[in-house]
Amino acid sequence: MNKIAVFAVTLLVALLMTQAAVAKETYFRFSVDSREELSKITRIISIDNVKDGIVHAYANEKELAAFEELGYDYEILPHPSSLVEIQMASDAKDLEDWDTYPTYEQYVAMMYQFEIDYPAICQIDSIGHTVDGRGLLFAKISDNVGVEEDEPEVMHTSTMHGNETTGYVLCLRLIDSILTSYGTDTYITNLVDETEIWICPAANPDGTYASGNHTVSGATRYNANGYDLNRNFPCPVNGPEPNGTRQIETQFMMNFADAHSIVIA
Repeated sequence: MNKIAVFAVTLLVALLMTQAAVAKETYFRFSVDSREELSKITRIISIDNVKDGIVHAYANEKELAAFEELGYDYEILPHPSSLVEIQMASDAKDLEDWDTYPTYEQYVAMMYQFEIDYPAICQIDSIGHTVDGRGLLFAKISDNVGVEEDEPEVMHTSTMHGNETTGYVLCLRLIDSILTSYGTDTYITNLVDETEIWICPAANPDGTYASGNHTVSGATRYNANGYDLNRNFPCPVNGPEPNGTRQIETQFMMNFADAHSIVIA
């Protein structure tokens, strides 16, 4: 097989994987006459944004069927992750410029490299795993990082919606910025000395890498089981499992929160 044929096959496989990933959720729009209608609708589907009476939303197969029972006309749209050209890092050196996305393997390696480079103030904890077995990683940053001290704990997480990837790279850069500034920047040094900082850049890596570990192209809002994790936590109004079965990622995050004294997140 010549190089052109190999490239064509590789491209076709990548496109099929992307289509399979986004097929788990539908992106669509519809109109409402008043915002009051949304209080019921938002319990059924995952609303992305509302402007001038036009609602953009996501739904899995079950959610879309329930929405259709409400009688609204709607238009299916291209999935947002299919409309952008993604620049992936070719190696660790590329990531230093902060203008590319890491592969999943590069992400894991980067997290543990933080721990290797700054062992006195950084520790990587895996609090569990996703439906597809990817790690839920937190960077713990504090002076005396291996000691449980009586100080406030602060938690940052990002990309619970797997296709909202801006915060993913920003959290990685936040970790890097804190670690590299410690000891030279008075404000940062005081934060690290007086608090315990927990940062999870990728709260839904199955969604972010829905098309495979090599790319964030085709990323999905939902997890591998087709659930919006942001709607899966206990709610005083909608009950302990607002959008159905509690997902494993949700439970691990709840376990983490219960085990720590988080004062702000």
